[in-house]
Amino acid sequence: MNRVVSLGMDVGWRRTVAHETWLVECERILDICTGTGDLAIELHRFWQGQAKIVGIDFSREAVELAHRKILELNLAEWISFVEGDATKMPFNDGEFDALTIGFGLRNIQDRAAALQEFLRVTKPGGIFVCLEVTQPGTLFKPFYYFYMLKLVPIIAGIMKSDKEAYRYLGRSIRAFPGTEEFARFIRDAGWTEVQYRKRGLGTVAVHTAIKGAEV
Repeated sequence: MNRVVSLGMDVGWRRTVAHETWLVECERILDICTGTGDLAIELHRFWQGQAKIVGIDFSREAVELAHRKILELNLAEWISFVEGDATKMPFNDGEFDALTIGFGLRNIQDRAAALQEFLRVTKPGGIFVCLEVTQPGTLFKPFYYFYMLKLVPIIAGIMKSDKEAYRYLGRSIRAFPGTEEFARFIRDAGWTEVQYRKRGLGTVAVHTAIKGAEV
């Protein structure tokens, strides 16, 4: 369903996230709100076994599905998953060279606490890469919200997915900060060198940030 909603562009967006981690020499990468592990798997493909990938998600069912997926793909040597809260993660300070999150931060209630927790488990000089929906440009916005709020729930119903979940998706996109505001939010949490690039006709953005050496 997510592949259909994004018109297949989600595959390329995950590749972009994985490529951004190249800015740091990675041995351990944490994928937060990993869901069923698609981004974690893309990170492994990019790093070709040079980095260990850990995925964390609040949903036990998602973690179980993700684990099943990597067993089927014979990737258990490089990718592991844990169940946990993104605002209180079971990891040591400075444990990871890179952190990624794809379409998950929007669903975390205390985003400030989450971003500070992300900072805690990242090594000094490590990178944070966030893929998230954003507010499209003014001209495209009416068509986009008609698609997200009206058409997507209908498509979800046809595909026997949860229509209410996709109604929530449209509402949550409206409530999420724009790119500049979100960049300031990341800086306020203590990250440095915050940048972003828009993708998908301005409907998603990839934010990157670095943990400064003095943090």
